[in-house]
Amino acid sequence: MIFNNRVDIFEENRRLREELEHERRLRKQWQEKCLRLETRVKELEATLNRILNPNTPSSQIPYTEKSTRKSPNRDTAGSKPRGKPKGGNGGARKPPEKIDRKENAKLEKCPHCKSKSLDHIETEECYTWDLPFVKLIVTLFFVFVYRCNRCGRIVRGTHPDLPLRGMIGPHLAAFLTEIKHNFAASYEKLSDFLKNLTGETFTQQAIKDCIVRTALQLKPKYREIRDKLAKEKILHSDETRWPINGTPNYLWLLHGLTIVFISINKSRARKVITDILGEYFEGVIVSDCLKVYLYFAAAFQKCWAHLLRRTFHLKEDHPKSDIGILHRQLTDLYDEAEKYRIMDLSESERIWTGICLTQKLQRITLNNWKSEEAKAVVQNWLKNFEGQWLVGVFISKVELTNNKDERGIRKVIPTRKMLGGHRTEEGAEYFAIIETNRQTWRLNQKSPYFELLNYLREDNCKVQV
Repeated sequence: MIFNNRVDIFEENRRLREELEHERRLRKQWQEKCLRLETRVKELEATLNRILNPNTPSSQIPYTEKSTRKSPNRDTAGSKPRGKPKGGNGGARKPPEKIDRKENAKLEKCPHCKSKSLDHIETEECYTWDLPFVKLIVTLFFVFVYRCNRCGRIVRGTHPDLPLRGMIGPHLAAFLTEIKHNFAASYEKLSDFLKNLTGETFTQQAIKDCIVRTALQLKPKYREIRDKLAKEKILHSDETRWPINGTPNYLWLLHGLTIVFISINKSRARKVITDILGEYFEGVIVSDCLKVYLYFAAAFQKCWAHLLRRTFHLKEDHPKSDIGILHRQLTDLYDEAEKYRIMDLSESERIWTGICLTQKLQRITLNNWKSEEAKAVVQNWLKNFEGQWLVGVFISKVELTNNKDERGIRKVIPTRKMLGGHRTEEGAEYFAIIETNRQTWRLNQKSPYFELLNYLREDNCKVQV
């Protein structure tokens, strides 16, 4: 019986070898699976870093992420109470100088007890601002046609309110253009809105043709603005992705002291900006640290907002690193530089202040930083762009950030978000023409609507040869 209960050594070895081989196969499968998952995680992290990084503009951050991402330049949400202070009357608007009509607000009987026995004890004054009933005006033009006795050519009469082509007059054309560019409205919504507002129906194609004609009439002024760019002393430059029929393109915005220029191109390369400004620009370029902005201008001012945003997010991700100290020192230096930049200093005072602040920045750069994050910021930002961080202190009107240009881009972002960019290159070109003129007018404290209206009416009076 003892021999019957013995374990067969060979059988046991075979079973153990099979189990070992099975475990090896499982281990190999799990190793391969872990390797695939690690590769996938790295790919997703790289994709996420391209979408959400310190340089990501707020317009491209999903709303689900905005509540979890802190900003280095803003107070905590809810830290300031909304609305007017307690005890304030809220009456900020002054009484109008001109009153169009006067009306009496009376009662025939008491709204509570229905009694008609009411005694008038005082009269209050209340101003209201309202719109009149919106109604389209249909005008019949009698266009006089002439034959010139000298050259024998046939010429037609003109009128400011008679469009060169089409049936939509300049007032309505300016109105539709403003609605489309202010609110990123589609042609379908424009057609519905106009019908609801006035009761008149215009097809989407008719409105589109009107916008195209407006852009073509503004094209000479667009070229005039482009020609003025090379003569500007200070230019802010930035770019953002702009799809055309799903194909990646880029919207470039150049913001000067008196003009704004927008161009939509297929490329993000240096050639785009050199084609606009020439191979050498004699002014100052304010920009981020993109490599396309190297070595073609007399001076460069790099954006401090990008630098401080970078160090801030690194500080949040590595709280025990000395990147926090670097962020605090750079923030203090920026605040000091901005204070002196806006002061009314003489040329010698500006030079002396700029030298002192430059030495402070050099001491920060030469500090013995320990962490890889701080070393990377010092090498890739401060050293690579040495001499380009405090130009705004030396030269008046040069800002230390590129916020002015980014605010200009933010005005056109709704069109990309709501409409997905454009379907054709021609549509993108017409958009750039109109928006260039609109932002230039706004920069010079002028109404884009009235400026466009006056321009169209003046252009309608030009005789087409």
